[in-house]
Amino acid sequence: MIKVFKQIPAPLQRQILYRLGYGIAILLVTIILLFYTMELFSILACAIIMIFFIASAFLLFRRAVIGDYVVICGECINVTVTAVKKRTKMVVLHTEDGRILKVTLKHRLKKINTGSKIILYVASDMPVYENGGVHLIYSYISLVNNK
Repeated sequence: MIKVFKQIPAPLQRQILYRLGYGIAILLVTIILLFYTMELFSILACAIIMIFFIASAFLLFRRAVIGDYVVICGECINVTVTAVKKRTKMVVLHTEDGRILKVTLKHRLKKINTGSKIILYVASDMPVYENGGVHLIYSYISLVNNK
């Protein structure tokens, strides 16, 4: 299992470990709530969230092992930021095969500059929309910003 995990690309490994870590943290919260409150609804809610994160980590591990993802490499040609806090909201990429790709970022805390190289890990069954010759992606597994 460890050998297989080490063969997965590093950004996907990180995502798997984050999800598994969140699941374990919620497990600890569930155990603490079990001993201190004995309140059924809180324990049940934490248990459901824990199962969600652990199942999500397992499903991402399975997807990575069977290679059910697509790697998109490109150069950032435009960055859209939010009006008030100036956080990155959307980036426009010029991919290696000459297509224009607009990606809505999940984590707006990432600082991405125009001209930086970006690698996206996308699920192979994720929908890609087209609007005026520009391909739109609203979700991705992981994003790597090579400045």
